[in-house]
Amino acid sequence: MLGANEVTVAIIHSSIEMNNKAKNIAKIQNIIGKLNENNVDLIIVPQMINGVPLYRYSVGIKKIRQTTETIPGSTSHEISSMANKYNKNLLVGPILERRGTKLYRSAFLIIPMLGLKGVVRQLETPNDYGSGLEAPIFDMNKFKVGILIAEDIFYPEISLILNLINIDILVFYPTLEMDLYKQRHLIVMRSIENKCTSIMIGGTITRKGEAILEIPTIAVDENGDIIEEIIGAEDKILLVKINVKEKKESITRHRKNVLLKLRKMLPYFTK
Repeated sequence: MLGANEVTVAIIHSSIEMNNKAKNIAKIQNIIGKLNENNVDLIIVPQMINGVPLYRYSVGIKKIRQTTETIPGSTSHEISSMANKYNKNLLVGPILERRGTKLYRSAFLIIPMLGLKGVVRQLETPNDYGSGLEAPIFDMNKFKVGILIAEDIFYPEISLILNLINIDILVFYPTLEMDLYKQRHLIVMRSIENKCTSIMIGGTITRKGEAILEIPTIAVDENGDIIEEIIGAEDKILLVKINVKEKKESITRHRKNVLLKLRKMLPYFTK
């Protein structure tokens, strides 16, 4: 039995088939079904569940219009139905989202019966990438989840914001375009900085049934020690218990001022 200040998070390590949304959704639903009897506070789903690669802005506009979607949209609606069926909170990580003329890598949180609770976005720009305008967190009431998408892991300023907010768990979706060894090293550093358990969400990316990239799923404790690491294409579930931090600590005026300034400057750090 969990203590009053503990929550359980389930991380899905699975393969994602490019251009095969139906297969991915069915697989994730089957895995979540196996967790139905477990007392789990949050289930974390891999990135690109809709089978659409997280393209750079340079992809032809016709191709972009054919593959991107909105949030709320078809994928979030399907995930919402899944959350209602199994009565589970689902954190889905990033899909390529279209908002007007802009593109985002967007992770979203679905709550049973309430639907879409929030979205953390990373802007795709003509030259590179950039952070969103808001602090990248999801407040689960009982605990706070910090989100790092792709290149965000390289920015200590974003980590400082999460530290000031006092997150309980850090979830990182690695970029497929940079050295995974460096990203692995950085998630350990971010765990120590934020004094919390951190998870790098991995899995296997496949196309037409052939594996094209394998990423480990790694859980790191607040001391920077590896709790567990999963590799390979086999579907697995990692259950991690999180110690929720005391939230009654008063935040000094100076700390609040620093947080406000960092939030305002957030878009500039990643340009």
